[in-house]
Amino acid sequence: MKPNVMISRPVSTTAVELLTSVCDILPRVDLAAQRRRELLMVGPCIDALLLATAERIDDNLLRQFPRLRVIACTFRLPEHIDVAACTRRSIWITNVATRWLGRDAEIEAAQNILDALSGDIPRYAMNDILAPAA
Repeated sequence: MKPNVMISRPVSTTAVELLTSVCDILPRVDLAAQRRRELLMVGPCIDALLLATAERIDDNLLRQFPRLRVIACTFRLPEHIDVAACTRRSIWITNVATRWLGRDAEIEAAQNILDALSGDIPRYAMNDILAPAA
C-alpha cells in the first residue's frame, strides 16, 4: 500500500510526478474548521502534507492525522505550525523556502516527503530533535 500525500494547492507537474512514483495523491481538503467533516473522512489516511500555502496546524488538527509523518512547506516562516506538537507526534516539518523558490521549492519539498517516508532525515527539518543521537 502506497503512502498518501495531500497537497494544499496545485504544484508543478514535476513535483507531482516525483511524489506519484512512490505515493498516492489524495484530493485536497480545506484544513479550515468549517471543513472538518471532509477532513474527518480523509485525515486518517494521510501520511504526508505538502503545504504550498499557509495553513494553521495545531494539536487539535493533528489529532485528525494519526498516520502523518511529515509536513513539507514551500513558503517562508511557517509560524502558524505548532512545531512542538508535531515533534511530540514524531512528525517532521521541513521548510525549503529560504533556499528554493517556486517550482524548485515544490520539487525539493516533494523530495523531503519521500526522504521522510523512507525513514531518512529530511533536509531542512525545523524539528531536528527527532534525529537519532550521534
